[in-house]
Amino acid sequence: MARQRGTTPDRARLPRGGEFGAVWVGELGSVAGDQLAKVAVALLVFDRTGSAAWTGVAYAANFLAPLVAGPLLAGLADRYRRRELMVNCLLLQALCVALMAVPAAPIPLLVAGTMVVASLQIPFKGAQGAVVRQVLADHLIENRALSPDDPARNELNGPGRARLLLIREIGQLAGLGGAAAVVLAIGTSWALAADVVTYLLAAVLLRCGLRDRPAPTGAAAGSPAVASLFTQLQTAGRLVRDDRAVRLLVLFIALIGCTAAADAVVVPLTAELGAPRWAVGPLLAADCVGMIAGARWMERQPGSRKTQLMGPLAVLSVAPLVLFWFEPLASVARGRDSGAWWWLTLSAGMLLVVSGACSVYYIGATADLTERVNENVAGTVNGLSSTILRAAQGLGAVTAGGLAQFSSAGMAVALVGSLGVLLTGACAVQWRRLQRSPQVRSTAEA
Repeated sequence: MARQRGTTPDRARLPRGGEFGAVWVGELGSVAGDQLAKVAVALLVFDRTGSAAWTGVAYAANFLAPLVAGPLLAGLADRYRRRELMVNCLLLQALCVALMAVPAAPIPLLVAGTMVVASLQIPFKGAQGAVVRQVLADHLIENRALSPDDPARNELNGPGRARLLLIREIGQLAGLGGAAAVVLAIGTSWALAADVVTYLLAAVLLRCGLRDRPAPTGAAAGSPAVASLFTQLQTAGRLVRDDRAVRLLVLFIALIGCTAAADAVVVPLTAELGAPRWAVGPLLAADCVGMIAGARWMERQPGSRKTQLMGPLAVLSVAPLVLFWFEPLASVARGRDSGAWWWLTLSAGMLLVVSGACSVYYIGATADLTERVNENVAGTVNGLSSTILRAAQGLGAVTAGGLAQFSSAGMAVALVGSLGVLLTGACAVQWRRLQRSPQVRSTAEA
């Protein structure tokens, strides 16, 4: 009889309903609403000001605000009850978007509202990542008769995160295809009102669908809030400093930012390929399509397999970007054949699909990171990893945009991809050596 993979007698599967169902259904509604809000705010700001600069500021607020708020708010996920924190974040986001939906709301209010909504995502994601691990561990403990300290209790942590990524990417892909049409059809204020409804529904779903678990730390013991948050950040910092495996996992998560290069310059890239303006949408959606396929595949892989594939997938997530050096050939091809744009665009799209599919390696990185840290700082670490991810994506986008000013969009993507290959390759080699260390393996299992 062939041996089954995994740590349990037969392969565990994600629950379809229950607490985990409440988490992913709420995530789907929240992501769908977010896409409406992003498009609505961008159109609203541009219509009010006619300024591309103000529009850019409103969009950049989604990335810049968490950079400041992330380290300050991440620790909340380990200080308070995580279900209550998630629900309160959703309610506050609904309130902010409701104020933004008021007709004739001033532009500074729209930008400030966008920053607050983006900042609240940090403690929400921190709590969500820790809750997913708790929920799925409890599911296995109750249905497989596992002990609370059995390493097999984390078997569904990686697949659960893959399912959430799959849901997010489907929501974003749908948003790219339909958010603009919906906003144009019902108006910006009604689109923002619809976002308020999605936040409220997600809050109700989480409030009713999740158990009220106690806070992981002694928050009620009377320690000052600021001191407690600072202590949690110090603890997380010491983990990164003292644990080589944790440091490498953080680097793997940060390097995902290299894959944002193509999205940052997709408009000039489309022009350089000689493609019509409508091709911008499919190129933006290409990495989403790849991530959906990759997340579906990753969901079926056991934890040990994810760990082994992390390094190779990290390299393959940026390697396709190096091939954008072919873009300068586009001008030659267009000079010989005016219809060459379609196969050039198709080639670029396929490279982005492969990049997106392989970038799901960070699912294994975040899952492994959560399992290596103490439960008392799991929320803080999840929140900080979300901050690092956003910061890295913003840095990758800015770097590609700056390079495009001095060369071309295609070469900018290729240069960022080349740097990514060198960095992910170095991390992959170190990770491989680390996995061969018996001491590290025994520590991880403990």
